[in-house]
Parts: sequence; C-alpha cells; structure tokens
Amino acid sequence: MDLYRTKPWILARLEGVVAGLERSGVSPDAVTLSAIPLAVVGAALLLVSPTVPGVLLAIPLVALARLVLNLLDGSLARRTGRMHPRGELYNELADRVSDILLLAPVAFLPGAQRETVLLGVVVAGFASYAGLAPKAAGAERVYRGILSKPGRMALLAVSSLAVVLVGEAAWGPFGPILLAGAALTAIERIAVGVRRLP
Repeated sequence: MDLYRTKPWILARLEGVVAGLERSGVSPDAVTLSAIPLAVVGAALLLVSPTVPGVLLAIPLVALARLVLNLLDGSLARRTGRMHPRGELYNELADRVSDILLLAPVAFLPGAQRETVLLGVVVAGFASYAGLAPKAAGAERVYRGILSKPGRMALLAVSSLAVVLVGEAAWGPFGPILLAGAALTAIERIAVGVRRLP
C-alpha cells in the first residue's frame, strides 16, 4: 500500500488545479494549513456517525481531499518559487495534527478497539518521525512503508464504507491493522535510513 509511488502520475493530472491556484494568488502555506480544518470536519463526521451513519460516506472524500491538498501545496510552492523552511514546518505540523484528528476519533466509536486504535495513532506518529530522522542526519527523507500517509487514509476510507455496509463491527479490525501497519512502516523506514547513512 505504498501509494507514494503514484505521486508523479497524480501530480500530472493536478497541473490545471495548481495553475488555477497560482492565478488566484493562493499561497502554498494556505493550502498546507487548510488540511487542519478539513480534518476537523472529518473528525466531527466520525464522532456523529454512530447516530447518523450516512455521514461516513463523506469520509473517503475527506481522506482524498487531505491527500490532494498535500500534493498541491508542494507543487504550488515549486511552481511559484515560494519554497521556504517555514513551509516545511507548516507541512509537518499540519500532517501530524491531521493524522490525529482523523484517526483518533475512531477509538471512541462503537465496535472499535479503543486502546489499539490510540496506540496505532502513537505508532503512526513515530513512523512519521522515523521517516524524518534520516533527513535530519543528512540523508533523504524516507516516505515508503506499507502504511504511509496514503495508506492510512485508504484504511480510514475503506473502513468507513465497510461500516456503512455491514455495521459498526467493521471498525473492529481498524485498530489492529493501523497498529501493525504503522509498526512495520516505522521498522522499514528505520532500516532504509540506516542503509542510506554512512
């Protein structure tokens, strides 16, 4: 589920959107930080879903929009020459906050394994750190992994649709898959980072 490999193909198809954002004067930082209110909406939908299950149909759209925003900000920054270190900081903060907002609420939904989901969120955060650590040490950042950010969003989207189709019990596997996938991702990123560094 290393969906980062599809990034060039997707970016080529978003070229028109990037050009439109440039013409409108939208800043890359605004695109980056817009992921946070989007994630707030997603979290709210998840938390009300036990009483209004139909709102889960919007979760795949929220997850997709989050990934698209993450592609657009970097592409827009490169196109407009507005790349700066602060933008990278915003990107990392928005990513971590959005992950917590979109994944942690599942722990409080009927059918989910609360402790396992929350532990999975923590390990997913560590996996992100494991990808950043090689860059801090002088190598390239490591994005790969069985449950990288696109994988986590795919898991959330598929699980949401499964709950609509078969009921709340479909949240049961979410925590174990998140925890196992995040742990494997962290291990893989650490191993790749070690190989890349002298």
